[in-house]
Amino acid sequence: MFMRKYFIASIAVLFLMSSCEKMQFDDPTTYTLDEAIAATPDYYYKLAAGNFSRALFYANDGYYFGFGMSTLADQTTVTNRVQEWWDFAKEPRARLNNSQSYGGLTHFTYPYSIFYTVNLNANVILEAFEAGEKGVDDQGKDRTNEISAIAYLLKGMSYGYLGAIYDRGIISDKNLGAAGKAEFSNSYKELVEAAASNFDKAIAAANAASSVTLSDFYINVPLDKAGFIKFANSLAARLLASLPRDKAEAQALGATFWNRVLNYANAGFTSDFIASYVSGGFYNYSVYYGLVEAGGGPYLPADIKVAYLADKTGTYPNSYPTNTSVTLGEVVTDDARFKSYFKYTTNFGYLREDRGRNLFSNYKHNRWSQGGSYPNTTTVTGYPNPVFLAEEVRLLRAEAKLWLGDIAGAAAELNAPTAERKSKGGLGDIAATETAVRNTLHYEYAISIDLAGSSINPWSFMRRNDLLQPGTPTEFPIPEQQILLTSEAVYTFGGADYAGAKGKWGEISAASNSSGWKK
Repeated sequence: MFMRKYFIASIAVLFLMSSCEKMQFDDPTTYTLDEAIAATPDYYYKLAAGNFSRALFYANDGYYFGFGMSTLADQTTVTNRVQEWWDFAKEPRARLNNSQSYGGLTHFTYPYSIFYTVNLNANVILEAFEAGEKGVDDQGKDRTNEISAIAYLLKGMSYGYLGAIYDRGIISDKNLGAAGKAEFSNSYKELVEAAASNFDKAIAAANAASSVTLSDFYINVPLDKAGFIKFANSLAARLLASLPRDKAEAQALGATFWNRVLNYANAGFTSDFIASYVSGGFYNYSVYYGLVEAGGGPYLPADIKVAYLADKTGTYPNSYPTNTSVTLGEVVTDDARFKSYFKYTTNFGYLREDRGRNLFSNYKHNRWSQGGSYPNTTTVTGYPNPVFLAEEVRLLRAEAKLWLGDIAGAAAELNAPTAERKSKGGLGDIAATETAVRNTLHYEYAISIDLAGSSINPWSFMRRNDLLQPGTPTEFPIPEQQILLTSEAVYTFGGADYAGAKGKWGEISAASNSSGWKK
């Protein structure tokens, strides 16, 4: 019999099929796929569950790569050398160090490893189902359509995040057929388009399923069939909108593209998707790290950009004063959300003057803090962890309308009574002008979304709107350890001296000198 061999990494179950030959004892790490399924009838169910939890957790990474992107977007500031975060916060911008010996290499290796592994494991499920096999749960119930929906969702997430983060990759929909394909020949555009196609398939599979119970696959993720479909649409809108590397590319994509984003967003969440923490369940890793207080102050403070945007006096600086005798006071703002979403402190915590006082801040990420005995964690039973906010979907609708030239429609989205800036912030209506819409979108990504979106927010928003500081990388390189397996040369992006540089596909790979929110 033909023995199928795959590399499978799953939180729920781990089998490494390295050989078709059995060892002299029953070592589960040497099982072939056929043997694994014989020993574990609900194998595909477990494989879907393990990889769904992995993909969803690391889409909100707060340690290995997420805060690197957050500092590139000036959403967070840091001078800490843990994970070499400081390198991402430096001004002028530093070039990315894509070396295997680099202390912060996980910024490049982790999302690559996570999302490609998830994609390959989704292929295992879908190839089996195409061959006529069924997916049953631990009770023996046939849930093939439901598991198919999750597998396609995983592929959408994988290709979408890979395309949003890296400049190139490999589209692999058949594991065995891709065995000899080592060159990274697919562009970020092709990856994101592959993501959209798989989200469409996930929605179709969910519609074909009698029901979807997502909490069976990740214990505290409470979505039914209708919720799953909204989730897939919301993810599709976020990741499709994350394709362009600068404003010119976003404009050049045209009406057909932005109408697709709008259609996905229109079918997305209309209420917040929140997971209440239980032991072993989902928690938002970015929020978790963003809330940490250490050394008497915030461990990863909110960047001065956040306070600068909230200031209504026009006097707050966009860079911290280098005069050590000056400590900025609290921001004067009309936004009723600000003091609860961001906490003022005069304790600079882990910020070091010898690494740039201009990077300092007096504000801590605080929106999801429960205070009291839990200032440093979200992993407390019942603790609300944001997965996907409805406000992000609203912002995606408004932005899509902006790119479509419907300025009045975009302003109406932001002026709706249910818009968070109105219902919670108490802010007034904005004018139906392009400038007002763009400024409000930037502000809301910084204030209402903050760390609650995926790790790529607001970096991907800022790059497609020319808001990143000059020289900020708009994409990551394929990790050196992977490139060395091919005939391609090791490469990297970013750096103030490379502002406006082009990538392999003619895209802007480092924000130009005319870019930047400080301008």
